[in-house]
Amino acid sequence: MIYIIISIIGLLVIVALFTYSSKSKTKTEEPPVVVPPADCCGTHAICEKGLKKIDEKIEYFDDEELDQYRGIPSDSFNDQQIDQFREILYSIRPEELSDWFISLEKRGIELPDVLKQELN
Repeated sequence: MIYIIISIIGLLVIVALFTYSSKSKTKTEEPPVVVPPADCCGTHAICEKGLKKIDEKIEYFDDEELDQYRGIPSDSFNDQQIDQFREILYSIRPEELSDWFISLEKRGIELPDVLKQELN
């Protein structure tokens, strides 16, 4: 009887050691926590957009023809010009819209009022 109890205890010890060693082998290191800079607001998408505004490099979205409208007020566009903006606006992927607006702002181009209303 004592041999059975000792055998069971020995078997439990072996299983426990095997389980412990396999857990330590498969344990992955957690990636280090990246602390945002003190001047970052914590919402990285917004911080990155702000950085894009600071960057002087202008990103074009196959819309170089809009440069001719630099300095024109947003309420002064005719229907043909608005259609030109509209064609480009609806060809841009939704996730690129904010970048396109930043590009227009850097180039001094105002979006026509009619299109601003369509977007809202």
